[in-house]
Amino acid sequence: LDFGSGPIELDAGQHLLMGAYRECLALASIVSPGGANGAFERLPLSLRDTAGLRIEATRWPAPLHLLGALARARGLRVADRWAALRLIAALRTHGWRVRAGETVSGLLERHRQPAALVERVWAPLCIGALNTPPEDACALAFATVLRDTIGAARDASDFVLPRTTLAASLSQPACAWLQAHGASVSFGATVRSIAPAGARWRVRTGARAFDADDVVLAVPARSAARLLGPLDARAVALEGFAHESIATVYLAWPRTQPLPLPRWILLRDDGHDAHGQWLFDRGCCGEHRIAAVVVSLRSRLDAQEPEAIADSIARQVARELELPLPTAHRTVTEKRATFRCTPGRPRMACDAFADALPGLWLAGDYVDAQYPATLEASVRSGREAAARLRSASREAQLQAASIA
Repeated sequence: LDFGSGPIELDAGQHLLMGAYRECLALASIVSPGGANGAFERLPLSLRDTAGLRIEATRWPAPLHLLGALARARGLRVADRWAALRLIAALRTHGWRVRAGETVSGLLERHRQPAALVERVWAPLCIGALNTPPEDACALAFATVLRDTIGAARDASDFVLPRTTLAASLSQPACAWLQAHGASVSFGATVRSIAPAGARWRVRTGARAFDADDVVLAVPARSAARLLGPLDARAVALEGFAHESIATVYLAWPRTQPLPLPRWILLRDDGHDAHGQWLFDRGCCGEHRIAAVVVSLRSRLDAQEPEAIADSIARQVARELELPLPTAHRTVTEKRATFRCTPGRPRMACDAFADALPGLWLAGDYVDAQYPATLEASVRSGREAAARLRSASREAQLQAASIA
């Protein structure tokens, strides 16, 4: 992006990880030169909003850390705090299971969560984690996220942020690690088709073709449907994912201007055309101090032009944080950022087509029956596909040896 003093590199969106993202952080430990601690900044859970809400994790061991956080919380009534504890206790007692097909709103109503608690805590967490409004969001996925974060070990609820960009923290080191270990990494090589070729697979990327023993198809669901449609009629199920867009509005102030920006904070809908939800301080980049404001569920604002949305967010941030108006802003919209995590979304396993198409495995954020679309789901699905591939290869080798 360019705010008038030359281009600077920023992520297309904001990527907040949690301490519960064990597989993702383990991957960073392997591929990043400085390990996960060098690539990511890790801080205890701190949920704050611009209207005075403060929920901060204590250093007590789990589950006392949650009790301490709610006991010391500001901006919530005592009844709200007890209601939150009651919900977590009930979910834990029932093994974090919910009713079949239940939505997050249905779950919260069933457990008599106060409207103020829903508005200030549960709804923002649901939208932030699932990118789906509570009235449509899958209660099971929401319960799973709660189980693995505030319902797990104390450090599982930590907020984990890339120290620079996610590309520099994870994806670029991962590509470098692969190349250092003998892998061939090609960019700008869109796969046009895949097809069985005897006991192997033929992969075509434009004018180029190559053969592979196995294929891990780590592409978006719609792209997987395009590639698998000619091979298996069941691939039409991959087109059943509805998607949501996310916009990130980058706000810029002069680098020399003192700004009391919080590291991150939840913005409130104060009734004045306020669309921003989360604000993250991105520090100084070039000649500017940058803040990123996330607009989840961007589809709700489809009737508004990006410039109008950015202008209203600039005013919202200035108003709620008592800051001068930014001197510039830029908006990045990911039109198909995540799938809508609803109870009726398709469920896909990594071996969904392996019976008819042996040697083909799926990976991606949608290949996880429990999790919403997250980096953790992507890495988990990749590890699962690799494990299944290795297991199938070993079985084939044993069968060949027994025949011989």
